[in-house]
Amino acid sequence: MRRIYTGLIATAIAIIAFHEFSSNFARALLDGGAAAELAPIGLMWALPSLAAGVAVGAALVVASASRAGVVALRRLGMPGLGRDARARANGMTWGAIALLAVHFTRDAFQVFPGGHVVAAVALGASLGYGTFRLHRHAIEHEAYRTFNLVAMLLAAGSLASMSLTPTGDWWAHNFSTLGTSDDFAAACFNVAVVVSGAGMAAMSAALTRAVVRPVYDVRRGGLTTMRVLIALIGVSLMGVGLVPIDGATDLHNLAACGAAASFAVLCMGVQLWARRMPRSLVLVSYASIVVEVAAMVAYDGFGVFNLTVFEIVAFTLVFAWLIALVAITHGAPRPAVLGRRHVAHLRHVGHVRHVRGVGVVALRRMASVVDRPRSRAIAHRSPQTPGDLPTAPGRATASHDVRRALRRNGDRSDEPPDAGFGGRLESPHLVSC
Repeated sequence: MRRIYTGLIATAIAIIAFHEFSSNFARALLDGGAAAELAPIGLMWALPSLAAGVAVGAALVVASASRAGVVALRRLGMPGLGRDARARANGMTWGAIALLAVHFTRDAFQVFPGGHVVAAVALGASLGYGTFRLHRHAIEHEAYRTFNLVAMLLAAGSLASMSLTPTGDWWAHNFSTLGTSDDFAAACFNVAVVVSGAGMAAMSAALTRAVVRPVYDVRRGGLTTMRVLIALIGVSLMGVGLVPIDGATDLHNLAACGAAASFAVLCMGVQLWARRMPRSLVLVSYASIVVEVAAMVAYDGFGVFNLTVFEIVAFTLVFAWLIALVAITHGAPRPAVLGRRHVAHLRHVGHVRHVRGVGVVALRRMASVVDRPRSRAIAHRSPQTPGDLPTAPGRATASHDVRRALRRNGDRSDEPPDAGFGGRLESPHLVSC
């Protein structure tokens, strides 16, 4: 699954690079893709564009590889496979995505102090550093690595559509305008939304797998409800991509509202799904609700920004919360989260281990004392290794034989005990035989 998403992301990056390298690319697509318009200026940028896509794809393969994949890549001699290097590749990719997003919508940032340049630096640096830290922390979680690519595909497909769209100032209307041009640009956006939504719905069980841990004390039906709500968000995103806004507008809006409502219920009921949900996840959930409501009021009530900004905020909150769900719940629980029963259990286990350790030490000392006079006989009769300890019946028999030998006369005190020959010999004449 990660390979498919990595290939689609690399394709989107190659499309963006080709458009940026060749200013004739968009006009050639609108006019039917005539080769004469692409040559010689356009075609000479095809190879660098493919190289850029391959480079990004290779970086994502390394950043999202499993342990077995990292071992295989090391056998091939590929460098940069450490935790920091893989996290750095992921952070740089997300930072570049932020820069390109501001670049394609630079006219919308002219109202901010410093214009689109300051906005690009601020967003690129913050997103790049944040995703670097997150990837470094949660890199061992397979669900996180996969879902990180799901979110990245939505962003990369949207960027490819932004670079090609003929809709003009699409950000002045809404984000879904990217999928209304009925051309290759619209296909990039709609396909990215559909595939990302399908990936989210398919990963509903993997994203919540760690919630079943006893430390979180999930309620009856809580886990199922979480998975259903996450699947509904994914299916709603698929509806947004399958039904463009310029077609069945009401159905498109219903799908968008379904995703928003499912996410709101998922966050507000975070303490209903499990009794001891991590405090950090609870805070993130309630903060997401506050941000979404504030964005809605700013858009619909005061007109501070348009629908596009609100949709971007909503999409970002959904994917950020799901990534936080995986990173927090799959991590090691803190001791403060453990209940009294768990702490008492850990203390009991530690006490038992301590007692067992003392018992082992005492048995080793007793065995060394008892077995010292008979070490030569044991070496001939037992296949045990020098570090093995005799069993409890063996130690009892050895102690009995040692005491018995001491009671004998000096001539017979060095005779080997008869118990080691498979049975007690009654007659001394049998020994001479």
